[in-house]
Amino acid sequence: MKKKHSFKSVIMRSFIGYTIGIALTLLVLELLFSLYTFNNGMNFSELATSPLVEGTKSLQIALSAFWILVTIAVYYIWIVLFGRRISKKILIPIQKLENGFKAVTEGQLDTELDFETETEFGEMRDAFNFMARKLRDSEKKRMIMENERMQLFSHIAHDLKTPMTTISGYAGALASGMVEEPDKQQEYYLAMKAKSGQMNQLIDQLLSYSKLGMPQYRMNFVKVDLAELLRVSCAALFGEVESKQMKLELRLPDKPIFYMADSLETTRAIGNLLTNAIRHNPAGSLLFVGIAEEPGRVEIQVADNGVVIPEAIAGNLFEPFVSGSDSRSAGSGTGLGLAIVKKVMEQHSGEVDLLDAPSPYTKMFVLRFPKSAKHRKTEG
Repeated sequence: MKKKHSFKSVIMRSFIGYTIGIALTLLVLELLFSLYTFNNGMNFSELATSPLVEGTKSLQIALSAFWILVTIAVYYIWIVLFGRRISKKILIPIQKLENGFKAVTEGQLDTELDFETETEFGEMRDAFNFMARKLRDSEKKRMIMENERMQLFSHIAHDLKTPMTTISGYAGALASGMVEEPDKQQEYYLAMKAKSGQMNQLIDQLLSYSKLGMPQYRMNFVKVDLAELLRVSCAALFGEVESKQMKLELRLPDKPIFYMADSLETTRAIGNLLTNAIRHNPAGSLLFVGIAEEPGRVEIQVADNGVVIPEAIAGNLFEPFVSGSDSRSAGSGTGLGLAIVKKVMEQHSGEVDLLDAPSPYTKMFVLRFPKSAKHRKTEG
């Protein structure tokens, strides 16, 4: 690999080299003139320095003037060459940097500079390439976020349109007196209430998802017992479990498992997993809820024996408005529950994953909380 020199060292080496070149050129010229005058019966050095004698005055003046002109010409030529060399060392990198900046300002973010130069300009070249890569990555992220935002708006409009249409139709029928039977009216009122509840649930989920995605949002980390949070979450949904005649296997340790976490958001994440398992599986399904301490982490596991989620969907299951079943089309889900779970785990520097479960279960959602040094201090 070619060794890089600083621009200062290049100037100094060039200056010394060109100075030596000037001196050598003048020495060679003087030797040539001396040889010429000697061959003609004269000594150039003596002629140029000796007192004026009769017959040599005009020749001495001419040779002195000629030597001055030669010296000036030699200095001029070497200085021009020195200037051109230094200008080339400066102007070429500057021109390439200028062209690079123009290309970036015109939106060509894939611009990369590749030229050999001294250390200072090499650092500027590398800094430009780093800047261009950062801008390119930022633009890609912006486009991804913009696409996600547009998809989010599209899904929101879709999920709000159906209940709004139902409510509007039922309200119009009741207002115009088209429904006279009390039982039918009650049915319409209950349907409108259910649809409005579905809309409120979607709006609440959307607000939670938006809040978790804000850079300035900060969770309230405190010492909590994850086993107790899991126990309370299961108790809160036990009525729904019984109403669907599901069998719940709850595996919790006798001792507490302390962790620095946001109690409210962690409870929300656990609740979303449990709600999905209850609502998106048929009556009589088997559910498993457990917590375990693994080397370097704590895991919360929620499994069921429902239909296996297709691989094509599983990869994007934790994105907004993606569902592992036809529940969204049936109007029983918002499509934001698992996306919120992912956001909560990211705030805890953890992760959520979908795995195959041991028999008799078919799939298992796992929340992994990393046990850093900060979290290990809370175990005492």
